Amino acid sequence: MKTSLLAPLLLSAPLALLCGTPSDAHACGGCVVPPMTNTIVNAHRMALSVSPKQTVLWDQIRYDGDPESFGWLLPVKPGAVIELSTDAWFETLDAATSTTVFAPPLNCNSGPDFDCGCAMSDAAGVGGELGGNGGVTVVHRGTVGPFQTVTLSTQTPGVLDDWLTNAGYVIPEDSAPVIDAYVAEGFDFIALRLQPGQGVQDMKPVRVVQPGISPTLPLRMVAVGTGANVDITLFLITEGRWAAKNFENALVPTDLVSWDFATNSSNYATLREKVLAGSGGATWLTTFAKPRALLAPIRGAVRGNVPITLETDEFGFPLRTADNIAAGYIGQGVLNEETTDAVCVAAFTQFASDTRMVSDPCPAGKPSNDPSCGEVAAGEIDARVFECGAADTITETTMDDVATALTGLHPADVWLTRLEAKLPRAALANDLELEPAEHQVEVEHEIRARSSTNVESICPSGVVLLPGSKGSDQDRGTRLVLVTTLGAGLLAFARRRLRGVRSPLPA
Repeated sequence: MKTSLLAPLLLSAPLALLCGTPSDAHACGGCVVPPMTNTIVNAHRMALSVSPKQTVLWDQIRYDGDPESFGWLLPVKPGAVIELSTDAWFETLDAATSTTVFAPPLNCNSGPDFDCGCAMSDAAGVGGELGGNGGVTVVHRGTVGPFQTVTLSTQTPGVLDDWLTNAGYVIPEDSAPVIDAYVAEGFDFIALRLQPGQGVQDMKPVRVVQPGISPTLPLRMVAVGTGANVDITLFLITEGRWAAKNFENALVPTDLVSWDFATNSSNYATLREKVLAGSGGATWLTTFAKPRALLAPIRGAVRGNVPITLETDEFGFPLRTADNIAAGYIGQGVLNEETTDAVCVAAFTQFASDTRMVSDPCPAGKPSNDPSCGEVAAGEIDARVFECGAADTITETTMDDVATALTGLHPADVWLTRLEAKLPRAALANDLELEPAEHQVEVEHEIRARSSTNVESICPSGVVLLPGSKGSDQDRGTRLVLVTTLGAGLLAFARRRLRGVRSPLPA
């Protein structure tokens, strides 16, 4: 059986990979498939943590085809180690940082003030032996969760293609020069395939830990298997806000955001597409950037401190929430049945403003309870305080993505930044280089529309827009969130319902 090869990025950046039919393919790296397979990669989701100690790339692999045809190839720096991650990691990062647009508050002439509280999320961003030798050194073979893994090294362009072909991978003709270029630049490669008996439903995200700092996203590899354009979402975990170095950086002009009360929607998606088309499409849009966002509550520009909702009832009222992304990550892991242990959550907020460096006393690729683990130096934070889950059990996942992301960083200085792009193939000719942003200012993910249309659908007798995106203190004192009889009934129901809500996370 020939193996379709999904080729993501090099270790400097994480990607989300999905390969299947053109309608369901979403990947973070190159998607390399057999000649008769019509698979197009049209989206990537990745996360990247950068510190002087290590660079970590997360890739959420999803694949909808024959499990025996799945293969994945990643260029990495020598010394890289691949580890299993969790579904909860990307789910929480995405949910906590997605853009939400709120309608402007209204003052209807025929009645009391009305702040409809309408909001819209941004949906736009929205088997066998592994081969012989032939000049290729097998640095490591192993298993990671449901995957067989092999780390390969060569100094001779061309021979890696032959090795992979002999191992059952199909290398498209146009991808061979890309692979050879990375070989010439000194990269090793990690190849993955599912273990016998494992199905695509068993696939989990993976992360690659590379020693040292490597703030680069290998877009040349991303180009493999993509269509005319590819959507990329990149989460950056760094000290300070970071941005693109060799691409255009941009923001959505929030002063132009308008709300249509007839359709209960905004023009944010249209504005976003226009910005992303700038510079021939070679533009990265920053839609979220905040300090201490992993461990401390995120304060939105519209709602203030709002817990992250993990679970709702049939009416949309929260059943389970979390105060910060790290706690939300653990809570989502509990809901996903990836873990039952949430004890570590209690320690998160106390480290949000800590100026000490987080250090992992365990060798790369070793679990936190391995005998080879040592002790952190005086004045450092042991990364294991950010872990939940029992590493010594077979059925329990160690929830250690937060610990891995913070290793080598000082929590008080850590920012979470969300970058989005819609890159044409021409823009994938150069790798993305990242650097500290020129302006270390926050970027809000909650937006209050500055103008509106079709307000008569809400206020048929006339309307006056209240000033300001958030309104003055006096304005807030006079507005009513729900003014109709139905609204009052829903509010009363919500209060009754929430009295019996479960605690945010299990003890």
